[in-house]
Amino acid sequence: MTTALNPRYRPLSRDDLSNTLIPAWYSVEKQNVIQELAQVKKAAITCDGWTSVAQDLYVTVTVHYTSHGHIKQKVLNTKAVYESHTGLVVADEITSILVEFSLKTKVVAATVDNASNMDVALKALKFLKVGCFAHTLNLAAQKVYGITAVTKWCAKLRAVMVWLKRSTMAKTVLQEKQRLFSKLSSVAL
Repeated sequence: MTTALNPRYRPLSRDDLSNTLIPAWYSVEKQNVIQELAQVKKAAITCDGWTSVAQDLYVTVTVHYTSHGHIKQKVLNTKAVYESHTGLVVADEITSILVEFSLKTKVVAATVDNASNMDVALKALKFLKVGCFAHTLNLAAQKVYGITAVTKWCAKLRAVMVWLKRSTMAKTVLQEKQRLFSKLSSVAL
C-alpha cells in the first residue's frame, strides 16, 4: 500500500531504527528528564529486582517527585545485573543509575519489596525504607489462601464464575436478578 501511495518512499530498516533512531531519541529524552530532575529538591524512588523468563537478572529504578504542584514519576532505568543479586551489588546498581541522573543526594526514601537484599541495599545507601503495601498485601492474601475454609470457599466461587461465564442462560438469569435487586434497593431507600 505504501508503494501505491508513494513509490519513492523507502521504509527504515530494522538496523536504522535499532542502532540510530531509537538511541538518538533516547538520548534527547534522557537529557530532557535530567533537566527536569535538576529542578527537583527531594525525591523518592521505587526499586525492584526481578528475573526474566530467560533467567536474566534486572533492577528497575523509578523516581517519584513533585513538579509545579503535580506528582510525577519516571522510570529511570531497567538495568541488567550480571552478578549475584546481593544487597551490595543492588546498591551499586541503584547508585550508578542515580548518579547518571544526578539524583544521588536528592533521594530521601525508597519503596521496595520485602526481599532481604533490598533491605541490605537501602541500609548501604542510607535511604529510608518504605515497604511496598501491594507486596505486603499479596503476601497476606497468599497466607489467607492457605486456610482450608477459604480455599473451599474460593473453589465454590470459582465454579459459579465458570458457570456464569460459559452459560448464556446464566447471564440472562443474573441480569434479571440484578434488575430485581436494583428495584428492591431503590424502594428500600
